Amino acid sequence: MNEYTRITDYYDLLMTQGYYDYEGMANAVYPLIKDDRKKILELGVGTGLLAEKLKALAPEAEFTGVDITTPMLEIARKRLGEWGKLVAADVCDMNLQETFDIAVSSGGVWVINQRGDRTDIGSHIKGLEQDIKGLANVAQHLGQNGLLLLSIQGEQKNYQQNLPTGIVYSQEIEKIAENDEIESIEKSYFFKKDGEILAQQKLSLNYIKQWKKPEIMEQAGFSFVGIDESKKFHVYRKR
Repeated sequence: MNEYTRITDYYDLLMTQGYYDYEGMANAVYPLIKDDRKKILELGVGTGLLAEKLKALAPEAEFTGVDITTPMLEIARKRLGEWGKLVAADVCDMNLQETFDIAVSSGGVWVINQRGDRTDIGSHIKGLEQDIKGLANVAQHLGQNGLLLLSIQGEQKNYQQNLPTGIVYSQEIEKIAENDEIESIEKSYFFKKDGEILAQQKLSLNYIKQWKKPEIMEQAGFSFVGIDESKKFHVYRKR
């Protein structure tokens, strides 16, 4: 699993500048939180930005966030105060000893990448077997008819953005491998000021191709429900 230990503080700065639409995602999750569906598990909670929006909408929800990068969780705890539970864990091996009604992945573990007319699964996990293991473990942590929400994002591309205090963020994408099932890329993160690199990190990511997606999800124990009305998530139900 990829960790963001080298860029944690700058990563949080980037995320607060509109890199993802956390408010829109929280508004999409909120209608699913009902009297009998209040236990939420966020996969790859990061620095708690989606959780913060969910807290404002549904403070009564029982929230648990997991992430493999401990410094991210430290920032999330400051952001969330006493609300919710935060756990340092790898989703492939976590054993939280409880079940949830909704699991959400908004970017830290799996996403749905819209690539032209294709919707591939974007994954931070290395290898299909580990993806299936991780998704199956998520299914084990969901109660009967529990839902898994995978956020919809665009394709990874080269990109640059000016951040506060003169910091410039850029990302570079390089395709490194491809077969019938997976396309692999390297994503390099750079945070610079006055031309000097303040922090950088290179991670490998996978696109699980659209035709393989139903097989992967079925093996993990999920069936596709549909796309939510706001088109923020693909929704799956535990079988």
